[in-house]
Amino acid sequence: MSAFWTFSVKLYGKDGVKTACLALQAAGMDVNVGLWIVWTVMNGRDPGPALGQAVELSALWSARVVKPLRMARDHLKHPFADVDPDAATALRQKVLTVELEAEKLEQHGLESLAQACPENREDDRRALVLRRLHEYAARCGAPGDSATAFVENIFETSKNV
Repeated sequence: MSAFWTFSVKLYGKDGVKTACLALQAAGMDVNVGLWIVWTVMNGRDPGPALGQAVELSALWSARVVKPLRMARDHLKHPFADVDPDAATALRQKVLTVELEAEKLEQHGLESLAQACPENREDDRRALVLRRLHEYAARCGAPGDSATAFVENIFETSKNV
């Protein structure tokens, strides 16, 4: 299991983090990139130089793999009239499992990018995370306040980050 995936699962389980991640996603950003920025900084590296690669990897993977799976899973919430609802529910669970595996593969790709990131020379990790998330938001055309809210939530609910 990858260190980034382990970090993400642990962090996601903390109070308020799921809501912050969903808000980041609703603003048009990929949660995995947001978490990757946090994880990279927390591991003493500056994700800035690899941010463009991370955004590109995430956008392609999400568009071609994750979003189609998510759309199929969402459609299975309310199956067509002639489809057995119990079978649709079972299939929805299988699609969710595959969707999570796809997220894990995306994170594996993102984790490998962190190795090329330079050491972080700043003392204030929170400020660096915020700066990089604002850069990411700008690339996505997302409002900066969504990045700020995400960082505030992550750092407030995760004192050990």
